[in-house]
Amino acid sequence: MSSLRDLLSVLLLTAATLLGALWLPSAWIAQNVVDQDGFLAITQPLAHDAAFQRTLTDSAVDEALDHELVPGFVADRAAPMLQEQAPRVTGTAAYTEVWDAAMVELHGALFTPGVSPLDVDLLPLIDSLLTGAEDTLPLIDDLPRPGDATVTLASVPDVPLLTHATVLDPWAHRAGPIALGLAGLAVLIAAHRRLMLTLAGLGALVAGGATWLLATRIGDVVPDAVDQARFLGPIVQAFEQRFAAEVMPQGVVLLGAGALVAAAGLVLIGLRRHS
Repeated sequence: MSSLRDLLSVLLLTAATLLGALWLPSAWIAQNVVDQDGFLAITQPLAHDAAFQRTLTDSAVDEALDHELVPGFVADRAAPMLQEQAPRVTGTAAYTEVWDAAMVELHGALFTPGVSPLDVDLLPLIDSLLTGAEDTLPLIDDLPRPGDATVTLASVPDVPLLTHATVLDPWAHRAGPIALGLAGLAVLIAAHRRLMLTLAGLGALVAGGATWLLATRIGDVVPDAVDQARFLGPIVQAFEQRFAAEVMPQGVVLLGAGALVAAAGLVLIGLRRHS
């Protein structure tokens, strides 16, 4: 009977270890990737990156001049002025509007099965550019606006891992408490509780080590097709850096907690044998 109790305890501790290893990474992904608000909170500072700004403004200048409404001689005069105006509009509400719309579109594309185009409407940015040019260029009061200024900034590759993450999302934050409950139940029903307490600590050590290792090697886990993609790659790398910075210390804490529990179990075993 005692052997069956210990076997059941080991099975519960195994499940607790697996849930503990999944807990911190999945909770971070649920909060910062799956959740749109968390996703936008990380991408918002990237709007000030010079490379991203040039991508949007250069595309806006091209779209402003590359349509049939602008005569050639007007385009020739407006082009230098638009290029000069481009860095100035990155601090305007129009740029923020375009960037935010692009990030919302990107978030949806990441969770869409298959390859998805990242289409962004640059019309607010183009309007801001042309307004600045109209105020500067003589004899030109009203530059025509394109009827449609939607461009494809990048192709978002298929990321099955993120699609599957949405299934686990409701359970991500519960995995830790459930793992703790299973570990406590395993120790409670075990015939050799001191041994199971030691094994529970070792399980927490394994979970913390797996979390720490994933945080340190997250760049190797993400496919190159994602973190090396045009426009998308630097954004994904920013998420990788944030993941490592925030999850790694949590993994170290879990390692420490596991070491303390395992040490307590060993001490109790030693005291019993000594007595």
